[in-house]
Amino acid sequence: MTQLSAFQNRIHAEIPLSRNLGIELHSWDGSALLISAPLEPNTNHQGTGFGGSVYSVAVTAAWGLVELALADLGLKGDVVVQTGSIDYLEPVSTDFYAICRLPGGEVPERFRKGLARHGKARLDLTTEVFCGTPNNSPKADPVAVFQGRFVVQNARSTIAPQL
Repeated sequence: MTQLSAFQNRIHAEIPLSRNLGIELHSWDGSALLISAPLEPNTNHQGTGFGGSVYSVAVTAAWGLVELALADLGLKGDVVVQTGSIDYLEPVSTDFYAICRLPGGEVPERFRKGLARHGKARLDLTTEVFCGTPNNSPKADPVAVFQGRFVVQNARSTIAPQL
């Protein structure tokens, strides 16, 4: 089982809403996480994407990025969203996807240092939401943009000490 499929199983087990939304993880390249959701279970009374569903998918992409970035650093911790807001720019009229990228394409040094020194750190992230087939290089403008701050506490190594 790949890291991404194992993580998707974990998300569905620990966050049941993600299963109900139909969230599917597509790719993680160490700097960007791409996830999607079908329109069908996420519609509103207008037949477009329900704002709460779109927000939940965007938050899941950002939260997932932090979790996967920690794993790549050989760490695990308690990851929570501290603040978040979303701008809905256009109606979500089809299946949709979200991309969250690390700032500058890598884990910021300040974040790394906070984890190493204090076992905690904050990371500000942006998730863009698009309509259509999941793609790491969308040609269209986003239909929604989420901005959030995520906090990691109790960061610890996943590598067992040598005896």
